[in-house]
Amino acid sequence: MNRFLKQVACIAVAALGCASQAAQAQADGNYPNRQVRLLVGFTPGGAVDAAARLMAAELQKATGQTFVVENKPGVGGMLALQEGSRAAPDGYTLMVGSAGPLTVSPTMFKTQKFDPRQSLDPIIWFINTPGIVVVRKDLKANNLKELLALSKSSSLNMASAGSGSVLHLMGEYLQERLGVKWEHVPYKGSTPALTDIAGGRVDVMVDVVPSSAALVKDGKMRALAVTTRQRSPQLPDVPTAAEQGFTGLEMGSWMALLAPKGTPPAIIQRLNAILNESIKKPEIIARANGMGGELVGGTPQALADQINTELPRWAGIIERNGLKGD
Repeated sequence: MNRFLKQVACIAVAALGCASQAAQAQADGNYPNRQVRLLVGFTPGGAVDAAARLMAAELQKATGQTFVVENKPGVGGMLALQEGSRAAPDGYTLMVGSAGPLTVSPTMFKTQKFDPRQSLDPIIWFINTPGIVVVRKDLKANNLKELLALSKSSSLNMASAGSGSVLHLMGEYLQERLGVKWEHVPYKGSTPALTDIAGGRVDVMVDVVPSSAALVKDGKMRALAVTTRQRSPQLPDVPTAAEQGFTGLEMGSWMALLAPKGTPPAIIQRLNAILNESIKKPEIIARANGMGGELVGGTPQALADQINTELPRWAGIIERNGLKGD
């Protein structure tokens, strides 16, 4: 009996060794050898979906394998991340996450008990969408200092894309940094909010450049600052908050590629290298700029650092304002 058990144990160890060698061989050069899924937590047509399809196309060109985008909206965009985290960590199920589901929804939807740091491996921070502070065109403030002064002498209100949205939290964070308080006016999305800003019915909003740029260029509302380290190519005349003396206001939306926890490092590095090469291409830069985004790239650790920075920032805002998901 002991001899039999030893034989079984030897066979099991050998099988594990073969499986490990096969996985390593695949990671070292044969990956991918079949179709790869990219799960997206939002419906087709939006910014996250567009970023996912851009990444999928570049990965497909580089590897010769099919990368298919699957849209799975729900739980503040977190459903796709949750499903992906349960997939085999073999590189054949990837997730395209954004600032909301990665750094806001885990706190907004606490009952889900989902922590991206524990469940996902970062691959690359692909694209950033700059934030922007806009006001109705007749508001008597031409920069952040004048907005601060006006806020202390008058009662202002602030539009957002919805209570608990990334844009709402960005607006609350701006108020905390300025030391002011505006009346929050939530909308169902940024489009109706911007319509009311342009119509002069709301005073202030923190938005993202892609959805605000046209209205700013048309003179229907004014931009006071972008919340990035550098000026936006779409609105080069709008200064950064830092240029105006307000530091620590770097914020916006962004999209990234991730994998289930435990994915072989060689696979992660290959995907990272492909996309880092892709963002150097003039046509990819042009497409990203057309989407109102700025390509980022960098190491998996850079994405991990971004998540680690934003999770506690938004958690604090959520808790101080008593916000929670449905």
